[in-house]
Amino acid sequence: MVKIQGKTMGTFYTVTIPGTYEGGEEALRKISEEAFKEVSDAISTFDPNSEIARFNAFDSTEPFPISNYLADIIEEGNRQSLMIGGVMDFSVGPLVNLWGFGPEGRPEKVPSEEEISAVRAYVGHDKYELRRENGKAYLKKADPRVKLDLSTVGEGLGADLLAQKLDDKKVPAYMIAIAGAIRTKGNNPQGKPWKVGIEDPKGEGIYAAVCPLGDGMSTAGSYRNFFIDKETGKRYSHAIDPRTGKPIDHYTVSVTVIAPLTLITDALDTGLLVLGAKEAIEWGNKTDHAVYAIEMDKDGKAAASYSRAFEPYLKCQINNKR
Repeated sequence: MVKIQGKTMGTFYTVTIPGTYEGGEEALRKISEEAFKEVSDAISTFDPNSEIARFNAFDSTEPFPISNYLADIIEEGNRQSLMIGGVMDFSVGPLVNLWGFGPEGRPEKVPSEEEISAVRAYVGHDKYELRRENGKAYLKKADPRVKLDLSTVGEGLGADLLAQKLDDKKVPAYMIAIAGAIRTKGNNPQGKPWKVGIEDPKGEGIYAAVCPLGDGMSTAGSYRNFFIDKETGKRYSHAIDPRTGKPIDHYTVSVTVIAPLTLITDALDTGLLVLGAKEAIEWGNKTDHAVYAIEMDKDGKAAASYSRAFEPYLKCQINNKR
């Protein structure tokens, strides 16, 4: 077995190959970090030289040239978002910053309605446009203040790209985990399907065991990243609803999605978290998507629900709290 761990995109990753890998750990680390760097070079908001950072710094409404790779990411992300009513929005970054969940730090107080309204003026799918002309791609802002943040799909992109590179090398089995984004192939070192845990939102270990069965899987949660208003004691999640400009205000704390690519699951899980468990599961059943949601009431009692398409992925585990 070959296993490596490291840091990328501000989080941790683990890559496990049950058998051997030509060149061992060193070669596996090299190909992994090359894949992750390719993603970061396109979408990192912390690297001023990344494509998206240069677009964000472009103070103009003129078309800005981008790579077809970045264009494909934005196009697919928006396609998935439109399937769930547009609630996953790459332009929501300024609202995230306003609420203090971006790189600018947490605010001293909850933003006013006026502040929220002012920022919402340049947030939305209609505030930027992706164009393709003669094999080239461009992004155009409707307002110079528009900034895009693709970090919600970054981990999934990294897992997909590394999976593609390992597939090209005919690696028969692996598990790639970048924070909450998982890609698997084949079986684990014991010759059984890879098993992945959905975290208990109360911090008590694993809530449910899932076997992705060769697909991609990711989870969006609101139970870790939040702040409490000092004046009112109210808890505010980092998950911002672009329709209101405010954090979500319901009992859904976690949504997991399984699909062929983790780009797809990453694009869907945050938006489905915004919608809440009831709408998320209804949508999953209507569209035949594998969706699993956990709600936690004010007394800390958790309960799970899932779509019909998610059931096969739960059959590999023994005890699942429901």
